[in-house]
Amino acid sequence: MTLYNYPEYYDIAFGYRDLDLECDFIEKQIAVHSRSNNFSLLDIACGTGSHLVEMGKRGFEVAGFDISPKMIEYARKKAELNGVDAHLWIDNMVSFRTSRKYGCAINLLTGFNYLLRNEDVESHLYRVGNVLEPGGLYIIEMNHPREFITNKPSTSNSWVELNEDIEVEVDWDNERSEINLLTHIVTTRPIIRIKDKKKQLTIKMEEKFRIYLYQEILHFVKCSEHFELVNAFGSFRFDKPLDNTRDSWRMILVLRKK
Repeated sequence: MTLYNYPEYYDIAFGYRDLDLECDFIEKQIAVHSRSNNFSLLDIACGTGSHLVEMGKRGFEVAGFDISPKMIEYARKKAELNGVDAHLWIDNMVSFRTSRKYGCAINLLTGFNYLLRNEDVESHLYRVGNVLEPGGLYIIEMNHPREFITNKPSTSNSWVELNEDIEVEVDWDNERSEINLLTHIVTTRPIIRIKDKKKQLTIKMEEKFRIYLYQEILHFVKCSEHFELVNAFGSFRFDKPLDNTRDSWRMILVLRKK
């Protein structure tokens, strides 16, 4: 059982995200750093499509893919309800294919951290580079590197969200393994409890993700030959550089295709 099979509950669980702020951030990076005139956006591991729908409402041509068929079905309905013409399909980050070219790609909610092997990262960056226009951006939100040292999340991973009669209680780090010092992989066993009127549901999952160090990612970027790093942030605030202060809770990289 997985939360990704319940996209309506997934949307509620992650309703705390400031969608307007995050899409403002994306638009700002495009305005400042992009050298492409292609105003289309590819949302990689798009989930329920919240970001691509909002960017579509702001005038971008949008597309996205996700490995979960239920997430894509839900994202497609969300786009239709909001009057957004979105190209959506089922695919994975390592071997995805599309004949279209985009001016920007995004990979948010730490989707990149689910690339567990070096060869997966290499294949992924190669494919993203192939679908971006020269001068286009790739914006990636990742776990903060300090988690490798502390083995603790840099933000709260336990929370409760309410939406009318539905309550979703999330403990994403219900069980968290030690970090494998060779692979940098962590195993967690999230537990999600849902109260939906008279129905109650408990979802137990197992997730594996990889903590990437900053210099490690720079090495992958350099070896890809597709990209250059143009900025690094610790949150979606424009004035928050990536550092080790408390309010730097993510590693958000802005890459540009050469």
